[in-house]
Amino acid sequence: MSVQLPPYRPIKHRSGLKVMGAAFHALLMRELQTRFGGYRLGYLWAPLEVLFQVLVMLIIFSAIRERLVPGMDFSLFLVAGLVPFRMFQKIGTRALGAVEANQGLLMYRAIKHIDVIIARSFLELVIYFFTSILLLLGLAFFDIYASLDSLHVILFCWVTFFLFSFGVALIMMVVGYYGGEISKVMTLIFTILFFTSGIIYPIHIVPEPFFSYLLYNPFIHNIELMRHAFAPNYPMYHIDMGYFLKWMFGVNFIGLLLYKYAERGMIRSR
Repeated sequence: MSVQLPPYRPIKHRSGLKVMGAAFHALLMRELQTRFGGYRLGYLWAPLEVLFQVLVMLIIFSAIRERLVPGMDFSLFLVAGLVPFRMFQKIGTRALGAVEANQGLLMYRAIKHIDVIIARSFLELVIYFFTSILLLLGLAFFDIYASLDSLHVILFCWVTFFLFSFGVALIMMVVGYYGGEISKVMTLIFTILFFTSGIIYPIHIVPEPFFSYLLYNPFIHNIELMRHAFAPNYPMYHIDMGYFLKWMFGVNFIGLLLYKYAERGMIRSR
């Protein structure tokens, strides 16, 4: 009696891009579930959080906002600066605990540590970009309109801000893994950056020599250019986007270098 064997089916090997895509999808779904799965309002928490911050600052600065920001409504001024900076802050701080938080998924060889950073950073980009759109629509309801004549400039500012944030996230991941107590200093650094990036005040009201010192902060150049794109009458002084791009490439180079150096140690700790 002969035994019939099942027909031979060759094993399909997935390409590297497909494996990376599957890993990215799994990490993204896990991040969505972790961030918003336990709340009734779900994804609405992201825009509500930023909206609350904008409202608080509008109340605090309502008496002096018209005098401080010529050529631009203060609420639009805040949205253009606060939302992208909050994205950068979230990407950086969440990268500190990325390795520990995803230790279970990192057991799979197909998932690399950099995949975790890509998924987390991309999620924050989507959340805060659409939060910005919702806030702009909300301002339009109150007859506060943003100019979209320079939409390409606005998108360019968002993309480069995100790429800068991604480079910082790579650095923060390594710092969070090896840094120990040093990682706690990062919160203080982000706070200093918030108050020196012109988020809640226009930089042209700062007198010399402090104004020249502020221009060493790369975020100012991106944020001020975005504000000028939203409101062409908003004054734009000494803004050098090339300076910001140099920082962006430098931060990404350092981030990738640190990741390459630390990758073997992080893999052995799985």
